[in-house]
Amino acid sequence: MKYVKKVPGPNGELYLRKKGLPLIPLKAPLPAPGEEAGSALEEEIKALIAGHTAPRARKGTLSEALRTYELEDANFLNNADSTKALYRIFLGEFEEDMGALPISAFTPAFILELRNEWAKQGYRAANLRLQVLKNVIKPALIADGAQSDPFSLIDGVRRPADLKEPHIIWPEIEVTRVIEAAIEERQFGLARAVAIARYVGARRGDLVKIPKTARQAGHFRFLSTKKKIPVDMPEDPLLTAWLAKTPAAQPKSKWQEHVERKSGVIKLPPATLVYNTRNLRFTESGLGQALADLVGRLHAQERLESPDYDFHGLRHTRGVEAALAGCTDAQGAALMGHSSPTSFAQYRRQADRLRMSRDGQALILAMRTRDLGDEWKKEWQKSGK
Repeated sequence: MKYVKKVPGPNGELYLRKKGLPLIPLKAPLPAPGEEAGSALEEEIKALIAGHTAPRARKGTLSEALRTYELEDANFLNNADSTKALYRIFLGEFEEDMGALPISAFTPAFILELRNEWAKQGYRAANLRLQVLKNVIKPALIADGAQSDPFSLIDGVRRPADLKEPHIIWPEIEVTRVIEAAIEERQFGLARAVAIARYVGARRGDLVKIPKTARQAGHFRFLSTKKKIPVDMPEDPLLTAWLAKTPAAQPKSKWQEHVERKSGVIKLPPATLVYNTRNLRFTESGLGQALADLVGRLHAQERLESPDYDFHGLRHTRGVEAALAGCTDAQGAALMGHSSPTSFAQYRRQADRLRMSRDGQALILAMRTRDLGDEWKKEWQKSGK
């Protein structure tokens, strides 16, 4: 019988077998030859196939746009796997809640209503969904010859003013303390990771993959894994100095040397700049945990101001430094491996706050200097000198 597989054995279990569907056990008995049509087994098979087969998306609906975006959009396909996984969560939400709606239903008023509803989950949750929805719908609008972009009238949700920065900036003295502590503990690969994150701005996912060949002719070059953006910059002298203080591979212990002599098997060193204490490539989670453990110990010993320093904070430190130095959005995006200059705005916001704070303090000090000068001048005049 079509789509029926009988498993050999005393019970002779029946399973539904059809391309594109999982192997599903059947409950109805196998009918006698010639009695398949209209049998309970045939009805069960039809119901299972219907239940496991997704309905064809209607033309002009959000559902069609969602499938086109996921299967054909070059920007989506070029994203890192972690980004695709996050976006697919949003695509699933859109399909379930709005898949049957025509694209024409997404007016500025409706999109604003969606944004405000999403904002209840937080400003970042709202802005990410808004961006993904725009990515999905925009090609359909262009294909239909739309004269205006409904998203152009909708601003993202502003970050709450009282919300703490999610990744705190690392003072330079704290960077030095952590790198030196990692070297003291013979965690040379971790020391390298901190230095590269600070002076290159690489993400944690990039740190575990950057090859040794990234350093060439005084430049530091690698491909950003999140957006597949090539990053190419002159190597920072401070990074060069720190890398010179760490070996290219984890030195072997006496026990490791003994095992290699006894077995005759010599492990090749990792091809990456960053490595763990076993001289293997770090996993992304393993690298993050190694830094968290070290920072936690140093904070407990009162050698660090905060236990919350992390790798993304080092990236933010690099971005804010670039903004304070006067980099344009385009320059900053190239430096940080962003696909769009607008992504650099987050660092300018933090830099502007730091700059205004510094400028304000400078004005206060200048005022005090003037006041002290005026007081000294008055005393000098009173003395008749």
